[in-house]
Amino acid sequence: MEVVEKQDVEDLEKSLDVAIQFLSVHLPNIVGEEIGAFLIEQTHLLIRQNAADESHFYFTAAEIYKSMTGQEDSEKARRWMKGHEEKLTKLFAQTSSLNALLTEKNLSPLRLDRVNSKGGIPTKWRIRTGSVKSTGTGNSNALKVRYVVTHIDDALPWAKPFSNLILTPRKLILVAIGLLASIVLTLYTLIGLVEWGSKTINTCVVIFGIVAGIIFMTLHELLNKGITTYPAFWSKKLAKNKLLTINATGQSKAPICMKAVTIEAKCSVCGEDLLIEKSREFHNRFVGKCRVAPSEHVFAFDHITKEGKFLR
Repeated sequence: MEVVEKQDVEDLEKSLDVAIQFLSVHLPNIVGEEIGAFLIEQTHLLIRQNAADESHFYFTAAEIYKSMTGQEDSEKARRWMKGHEEKLTKLFAQTSSLNALLTEKNLSPLRLDRVNSKGGIPTKWRIRTGSVKSTGTGNSNALKVRYVVTHIDDALPWAKPFSNLILTPRKLILVAIGLLASIVLTLYTLIGLVEWGSKTINTCVVIFGIVAGIIFMTLHELLNKGITTYPAFWSKKLAKNKLLTINATGQSKAPICMKAVTIEAKCSVCGEDLLIEKSREFHNRFVGKCRVAPSEHVFAFDHITKEGKFLR
């Protein structure tokens, strides 16, 4: 069966970070490369702004032309884009200097997607990584599944520091001490060892302590497993498969960071959505369960490799 593979925005963001650094050193000197730099920067900006849908990553010739020249002329933009498309394509060729650098850094190569005009919809371009479609036939392919990060961080303002936080020993110690102190203070308030003079203050202390306890347990599981469920009261909207993960930063002083992501996957057996959840049957490991056959179609889950094998 044929399964449409969504863009993994986490992979794309990492590749775009390097691409922006590359273009800051190797400055574009022809229009085609300048268009490529524009697409890279705008796509990177959309990811940072947490674009709600992949369709936002597409740009028409008119949009590109207006942004780069300040002029509005659809026909002129179409001819202008056609004249520079060959040089633009070379920037994202598999053997280009940019993609050679990305491959050297073990990152996903960037490629240019072109969607031809159809039914009055103009031709559009986008930058992406990964394959557009994967075809699974036979039992061997049905035993594997690919997970993709479709969104990064849509936390409420007060929770944003926790959603993309570089974890240093000092930060961990300070946060742990603060949370434990809040929990202990709440317990003392509940058993009457500490009085705050009014029921309102007592209630506020207890509520704050409960929140601190939830954050402490979330952080504890995250540090132990490298992954945990994203707290519902941190997010702007409720959604399935929202997780907090620990990722490598590449920095020696702060080797790990905490990141909030939304992950999607399709069951390779029937093509339905997979729901990622903790399973008691598998020793509280996070697994991917098919939405329509959660008992029969179960897959392993790995947020680092983003791959899973059929468990049963």
